[in-house]
Amino acid sequence: MNRQKVSVILTVLNEGDGMKELLAQILTQTRPPDEVVVVDGGSSDQTIPVLNGYAVSDDRLRVYIEPGVNISRGRNIAIEKCTGSIIAVTDGGCRPDANWLEELIKPLENDSSIAAVAGIFKIDYRNSFEFFSGALCMPADSGDATTRLFYGRNSAFRKDAWSAVGGYPEWLYTGEDTLFAKRFVQNGFFVSYAPDAIVAWRPRPTLKKLTKMFFLYGRGNGRIENGNLKGSIYWLRYHIAWFFLLLLGCFYSWAWIAAITILIYLYVQMVPPVLREIRQKTNLLSREFWVPVIVFCRNIATNAGYLFGQWELKSKPDFRANLEQYRNYQRQQT
Repeated sequence: MNRQKVSVILTVLNEGDGMKELLAQILTQTRPPDEVVVVDGGSSDQTIPVLNGYAVSDDRLRVYIEPGVNISRGRNIAIEKCTGSIIAVTDGGCRPDANWLEELIKPLENDSSIAAVAGIFKIDYRNSFEFFSGALCMPADSGDATTRLFYGRNSAFRKDAWSAVGGYPEWLYTGEDTLFAKRFVQNGFFVSYAPDAIVAWRPRPTLKKLTKMFFLYGRGNGRIENGNLKGSIYWLRYHIAWFFLLLLGCFYSWAWIAAITILIYLYVQMVPPVLREIRQKTNLLSREFWVPVIVFCRNIATNAGYLFGQWELKSKPDFRANLEQYRNYQRQQT
């Protein structure tokens, strides 16, 4: 093993009392970080006093207050301030296991051909809705080091690779993790997988917040892809049709029959494969209700967000210019 200097970075905003727990977990890892760099986006609660208090007692911790920065800019600032050759990333609201950092950086220290590592998430849930919400949000591992993506709440990478791809895209406030990871893949960097590098993450606690998250994820993907709209339009037209027919059913009863027929079709197309997988994970009978509800919300919100993001990409010159500039930067570095 080639032991290297490791920097852990965090971007936080109004984390309150959770900040104490997160810092305690990071600073007492089985493989202690050489430094921890935190960028606060301008917290108005007790987050900054907590951070400053820990910084006084532990010289590994450095804190930078940058009011109004988005996650991408905050991460880039933190990495610029780092002195480590390996960068490990997590966020406020997460709870890394005690051996998280040790397991996460192991592939990077053992194999010089690896440029980044993806950890895994476990669901930190309070009720059955949050459990199913998290189960349907977790990213799946591709199993291929040449196509695997990694996400900012649980990832590590070499600082020189971060520099080679142009850092995180600061002009994006959603979808930045995906675009950043895709730049690694497109630049030929290998991404490993650390199944024992575990971070607990709490899903959105309400259906409204979960639906908004799906919309923003779809919107972010729409902004960074020159994709085919047919898939999104295919699904959304069915959703518009059953909703319109339900309203029409207030005047014509046949419309309700048509709406139910469409809903059954959508259910058969979308839900059974997901339910089969979830049934292997839990015996909770509430899955039969929550899984279809979440799957429908995910389908509607993600596709609507993707269409909106595509509209922004095609109608706003600054979006296209930023995306092209980011891609050109990578080509110049390879």
